[in-house]
Amino acid sequence: MKMLGDPEVQRRILIVEDDEDMRENLRRILTLAGYQVHLARDGSEAITALQTEPFHLVLTDLVMPRMGGLELLREIRRRERDLPVVFLTAFGKPAAFAEAMDLGAIGFITKPFHANSLLAVIREVIDRP
Repeated sequence: MKMLGDPEVQRRILIVEDDEDMRENLRRILTLAGYQVHLARDGSEAITALQTEPFHLVLTDLVMPRMGGLELLREIRRRERDLPVVFLTAFGKPAAFAEAMDLGAIGFITKPFHANSLLAVIREVIDRP
């Protein structure tokens, strides 16, 4: 049986984004790059997905209705300490960045982004030992 950490297992990414066009754009980019992608519209949907499936990375928006990115990160850390979380945001609030990093976020990608820059960050996070 193959385990999540096995190099032969396709890397699984949970995208948490409330904007449908952005969500689909991210799905397309990451699927074409060979990742297995699961989509969630907000933190609440993400928590449900995390309860049923393992992931290598969570890529989440910072500002979303119902449950935003910081609240999602707090909940992820409560359940699974080591799951890498990267924020994708158009809103550069230094206090939010500092809080996210204190909670263990790996980093931030600012919208708009170039697909190659996004993939470089994701590869660095997923492929690191």
